[in-house]
Amino acid sequence: MTRREVREQLFVLLFQKEFYAENEFEEQMDTYFETHDFGEEQEAVKERLGSICEKLTEIDEQISTHSRGWKLDRIGKEELAILRLAVYEVIFDEEIPVGVAINEAVELAKSYGTDDSASFVNGILAKLV
Repeated sequence: MTRREVREQLFVLLFQKEFYAENEFEEQMDTYFETHDFGEEQEAVKERLGSICEKLTEIDEQISTHSRGWKLDRIGKEELAILRLAVYEVIFDEEIPVGVAINEAVELAKSYGTDDSASFVNGILAKLV
């Protein structure tokens, strides 16, 4: 899998997380990994997802701080999942350049969000950096 494909799968899993309680999400995540071919990347994706989930409180604080006037529950679930992934990459993942993390987040927003999602995501991430 390419980094872009891994990122897209992480987005899907983070998006799904919004619809399940913690114990249900673990079961859904296991099912997702059983039904999708991750090849050699499966453990790396699981580990990265776990790392993102561990830091979710800090990530959400950053999103809240930089999205003035937008509470987390007002942000669309697609945009929130994209922002969570991007904020994790910007703050906690030293292997990914900031510009790449932002660009990939904007591309995900174009693919999965509304017409305004890309500019919304870009604006929040620009404030963050």
